[in-house]
Amino acid sequence: MKYSKHVLATILLFSGTLCYGQGEDFTYHPQFEDQMGTEAPEARNLTEANATAAGGAVYANRNASEFSTVAYNWAPSTTPLHFARGPVPPMSAADRAHLESTHTDGFIVVKDGIIVREYYAKGMHPTTKHSIHSTGKSWTSAIWHKVLLPVMDKTVGELMPELAESIYGDQTVRSVVDMRVPVKWSEDYGDPQSPVVLSFPAVGLEYKNPTYETVAFVKGLQLNPKLKDGDWYYVSGNTNVMGLLGPKLADVHAYEGTRQFLEAIGMEYISGSAANLHGQYDAGGGQYMTLRDAVKLSYAMANGGKIADRQVLSLDYINDVFDAGEDKMTVWEKGPYGKALPGIKFYSNQWYVVDDNIAVGIGSYGQYLAFNRATGVSIAKFSTYHTGQNFAQGVPDLAWIIKQARTL
Repeated sequence: MKYSKHVLATILLFSGTLCYGQGEDFTYHPQFEDQMGTEAPEARNLTEANATAAGGAVYANRNASEFSTVAYNWAPSTTPLHFARGPVPPMSAADRAHLESTHTDGFIVVKDGIIVREYYAKGMHPTTKHSIHSTGKSWTSAIWHKVLLPVMDKTVGELMPELAESIYGDQTVRSVVDMRVPVKWSEDYGDPQSPVVLSFPAVGLEYKNPTYETVAFVKGLQLNPKLKDGDWYYVSGNTNVMGLLGPKLADVHAYEGTRQFLEAIGMEYISGSAANLHGQYDAGGGQYMTLRDAVKLSYAMANGGKIADRQVLSLDYINDVFDAGEDKMTVWEKGPYGKALPGIKFYSNQWYVVDDNIAVGIGSYGQYLAFNRATGVSIAKFSTYHTGQNFAQGVPDLAWIIKQARTL
């Protein structure tokens, strides 16, 4: 199916200058002029469009809604958080080479509420929305933490009877949020029959027909006979179960519950998510937002859960992320990413934990969130790797991100 190309042009004027590339100043010009970036590829879905990305920010990554069945959009907060800008030193040649080699679209570091690093590749600006891919899992965890945290020991079937007969029926919420459900799953975007690709119509990233929806898809997932309960295995479907449970427990529509969180966290610009015709959104990675808004979740995590005078994340939630539990380290080491992602100690509540103070969110095509709660450093990085699951670029990129979180 071919999708018509549609762009909503909003001309925004920006007073002043911003850092572009290696310290070069520019006067912001109308977003429509740059919104297209590389010429829009002829592609049937987001995966095909991203695969054409040879040089940084491209049309597909900045317009997830182009391939959505429905595009949810949330207005900026009525009390937006505007980070102050401190002195932004010129980027070192080594750091610039790293950003370019990993096809970085945008990179920002905020320390104690002040922007101390900010980089945009050609065509990217502070107002440009970008797909955040699986760093959206960390957002989903945060958005619904108030209702999920108290029921971690309950089963999905208890809380959502319509999933009682699914593979999730007897799984605890804790198992779901920590990726410890034995689901038969693959994140191979190149295989049209892989579960992650088959999930795209269900969550709204592709359109097939009005019957596609998330509950039916989840109910069709099967047991992986190579796994047992409690093994660590990456399943994007787990996060979409969280996206179903959260609104049900909060007794609010997913759109409204997300809107309330984004309002509290102080979004400066419009953000959005892919969704389907049944009002269910892609909680596992279909969200898109600007770089300065993406870093706000990292900032809240580094700042004891506070945005200005608002406690948007509970300390119990932040502590839960860093709680290794009885065996999180053991199952992580035995899992498929244990050796593939050096520097990570365990996975907890949709975050990759590095040490007692640093945690990272990771998304396909090179999206990152990171924070250090000991030093007040928060980081966001947008990229367009050549392929979604690109360990050749991703492993050194992750190491570089962790180094920034430790040393800045």
